[in-house]
Amino acid sequence: MKYFLTLLIMVSFWGCSTVVPSVTEYRVITDIPFKHLQSENCKNKSLKVAQAFSSTSLMSQRMRYTHGLTKQYLYSQAQWSESPNLAITGEFLKHIQKADIFKSVLNSKSRSKSDMILEINIEDFMQYYSEDESKSYVNVALTLSIIDAKSSKVLESKSFEIKSDVDQLDAAGGVKMLNKTLQEIIAQSIKWLSGVCK
Repeated sequence: MKYFLTLLIMVSFWGCSTVVPSVTEYRVITDIPFKHLQSENCKNKSLKVAQAFSSTSLMSQRMRYTHGLTKQYLYSQAQWSESPNLAITGEFLKHIQKADIFKSVLNSKSRSKSDMILEINIEDFMQYYSEDESKSYVNVALTLSIIDAKSSKVLESKSFEIKSDVDQLDAAGGVKMLNKTLQEIIAQSIKWLSGVCK
């Protein structure tokens, strides 16, 4: 009787349990195989990359998408491994350092003073679906501003925006195209940065 009751309790617990689908984490990551830029204009200048400005939704690991023109939803089984705001700042820092166009490139937490500050304003970093969900695209839009560290004046500013169609209509396809589009914008940004020192 004791064994029967134990078995009955165990079966009851199994019946109440639910299978929770695992959440896939995605990274914002880019790889730019650009050649070394020959610009020497900024070689005597130091640059600090400030933490990017963005909407609160891009400061979260929760992954969103837009349906039609106005509706926004959360993916239930997908999220960012790091918030896009932090990840995009890190990608810019990494590639500007690799480009070797400044004397030094510092992150926002550095105690060292710099000659200039790069401000990044992320205006859009999102996957969009058509009303009937037959098509999808991503939009990456941001504005870069070079600030003089001493006077706090804007020296140069430029906006970048690229829309790219998505082949695979799910979170994985959106992330793949977001990364590819961001990669293209960072490459364009670095070419622009190489000419800001005059």
